[in-house]
Amino acid sequence: MQRTGRSVANFGSGLMLQVMTLSIGIISTPLLLNWLGDERYGAFRTATDWGNYLNLLELGLTGSLVALLAKAVGIGERQQIRLTLATGIKAYLKIMIVKILAGVGLGLFITQLVPVEGVLVNELQTGYWLGFLAIFLFPLVPFRLLADASQRGYFTNIFIMFQSLLITGLSLLLASRGFGITGQYIAVLVGNIGFQLLMCWDGLRRYPDVFLVIKDFPTQKPIEKQLWQLNKSTFLLRLSGQFGLFTDNIIISYFLSPVTVVPFFVTQRLASLAQTQIQGIGNATWAALANLYATGEMEKFNARLIELTRLVTVMGVTLMVSINAYNYHFLKLWVGEDRFGGDILTLLATSNGLLLGLLSLWSWCFSGTGNQPKLVKPATISAGINFVTSIISTQFFGIIGPLLGTFIAFTTVNIWQLPLLLREVFGTSLKKLFLAVAQPLGFGIPYGLVVWLIAKNHTPWGWLGLAVEMSLSAIIYFVIAWLFILNQSERQIWIDRFNILFSRFRS
Repeated sequence: MQRTGRSVANFGSGLMLQVMTLSIGIISTPLLLNWLGDERYGAFRTATDWGNYLNLLELGLTGSLVALLAKAVGIGERQQIRLTLATGIKAYLKIMIVKILAGVGLGLFITQLVPVEGVLVNELQTGYWLGFLAIFLFPLVPFRLLADASQRGYFTNIFIMFQSLLITGLSLLLASRGFGITGQYIAVLVGNIGFQLLMCWDGLRRYPDVFLVIKDFPTQKPIEKQLWQLNKSTFLLRLSGQFGLFTDNIIISYFLSPVTVVPFFVTQRLASLAQTQIQGIGNATWAALANLYATGEMEKFNARLIELTRLVTVMGVTLMVSINAYNYHFLKLWVGEDRFGGDILTLLATSNGLLLGLLSLWSWCFSGTGNQPKLVKPATISAGINFVTSIISTQFFGIIGPLLGTFIAFTTVNIWQLPLLLREVFGTSLKKLFLAVAQPLGFGIPYGLVVWLIAKNHTPWGWLGLAVEMSLSAIIYFVIAWLFILNQSERQIWIDRFNILFSRFRS
């Protein structure tokens, strides 16, 4: 039950993080839009997405390093963990030099890539160079990967909460004082420094002598070889994900305008937060699955995978039904109905969020066990379809284009390719996997339509009424799932797990 306890702790802290993020977002976003204006806000988000492309220069080392760390943690070899961590720090230090050169190049053209005029040009240029300083924190990234591989993601979530509060507080302060885009970059830089130093402290607290073995080149040679062998596939996967999922704001800004980024972003906000929480199930449990794989417990591995697939689908439907029905009312109260991107945009956002939660869980089975090369072909095909259809759809259908491209890519490639690979690599039953998804959807789709019709035909009474109706719609579906989707043995398993977990907390 130690694996389950840590997984629940990881997920629970992730849930707390999302609640806090939602609360902060509800308060801060209208204020930022008021103080910055739509164009500044949209330009900053688009420029940030361009800056994220520099992360591709880690060349896939993140995926390969976390897999090697998970393996070392799984077998309990402290010296192997130290050597792997030291090897990762050295590799990231080398890549930092390349990132600096690429970052300088991007900075020279950032105001052409993000079409702004007047005083915004100087704000964006100055802000970018201040945010550029975060590159020097790059060699500390392996300390976060160590926490994730050790099933200690709850520490990461706690530090992210601190980072979020710090960034939001500074963003609001600097925006109110007229620092514009530059102030937003300063806030993010300070938050990143705080987060990376906390993760470094956590890692060094557990392995204080890691820097003593950093010059042990002969012992690190085999690890370094494995690191660079695995990195090719993880780089291609990272590249595919970047083009497939992180170009949306850039496409909207380029083909429409930076101002249009605002309704595109805020309309997806609730769905994005829910999607992160759904993905959190995979993030919280992949290390436990990797441990089962490493010890050869494949029957238990597949049983847990089917169980988690059903849990992800149930939770996804629970959250997305409520968001899809009440998103308009939420946006109207939050930032004004003129910034609502439409019902179709909402439906695509919630559908993609649910699909991405499933695909993320299934992908972790490969990434966490060193089988990520299997994902390269479907991921690259999907990314290509996503990118091309997003551009075409944006030109023909406007604001919904990028999300329509994502949905087409997911449904034509990923959603059937990954189950076939799970059967090939891990012997997973396609029938059980299909039922784990189909049963919650079978109840959820008609229920979601009923809730949507109810929400369309009346207006909730303020924030309190909206919160009550959204919560009630989610709770009703969860009860339906508990009674009719989970069987008696599955319900008893979850009851026993939570009883054990709560008894540990009480003791």
